[in-house]
Amino acid sequence: MLDQKLIRENMAAVREALSKRNFDMALLDEFIAADQKWKTAQAGLDTLRAKLKAASKTKPTPEIIAENKKLSEEIKSQEKDLTVLEEDQRNRLLYIPNLPDESTPIGKSETDNREIRRWGEPAQKDFKVLAHDELGTNLGILNFEEAGKISGARFVVYHGAGARLERALINFMLDTHTGHGYQEVLPPALVNSKAMTGTGQLPKFKEDLFACDKGDDFYLIPTAEVPVTNLHREEILDGVRLPICYAAYTPCFRREAGSYGKDTRGIIRQHQFNKVELVKFTRPEEKTR
Repeated sequence: MLDQKLIRENMAAVREALSKRNFDMALLDEFIAADQKWKTAQAGLDTLRAKLKAASKTKPTPEIIAENKKLSEEIKSQEKDLTVLEEDQRNRLLYIPNLPDESTPIGKSETDNREIRRWGEPAQKDFKVLAHDELGTNLGILNFEEAGKISGARFVVYHGAGARLERALINFMLDTHTGHGYQEVLPPALVNSKAMTGTGQLPKFKEDLFACDKGDDFYLIPTAEVPVTNLHREEILDGVRLPICYAAYTPCFRREAGSYGKDTRGIIRQHQFNKVELVKFTRPEEKTR
């Protein structure tokens, strides 16, 4: 979530940066309006509090006591109103995304991405190259029918070498990154709404999440980024500890709402998949290291 102070003090720069993300500026304007209402209400409340404080220092009379009682009741009422305004302000702020890095290419789709570097060249085959799902099915290492029977669409059962390959890739990635200074962590796959809000999944992407419906405030994680980033939520980290580097394997769960018709074959857009995630806590000036 963006810092409110950043938006207030750098409005033009924030607008320009968000425009590069093709962001709906109406959402930013709604936050600005809500923020202004909050500031006006806060100023009015501060005035009332100051007035009550000054009155409390005078010699009490029946008139002053009655006036102070009236002020106290008005302050309580405005405090409740301010709480509502703060919640509205915060909820609108949650819909504003992070600002893109200056090096990010400007574009409307993946076709506007730039190729930064290339390693090797694609091998030329003298035979028909099969799609991964067809090849996996022919080899007996991927079974979509079994997954459909026990779970439904967008799931797969790995068999034999397929299951071993999946496990080997997870271990390979963890071993590679821990060998480069990352600490391995194994977090829970169920998190609460505060964690989901902390990394921006809530409220914007609620429709993409699998939520437990027993009223216990649990969500299945869409990525290890959620629990790992929240390890230090509501903490002030000592700079001498930075950078803090984590590598985490978790299963991930996504509804993939809105993706129907896109990459529906094979294991590209599954409701459940395995992933190794890297998370680094570092200073902004050292972000590319």
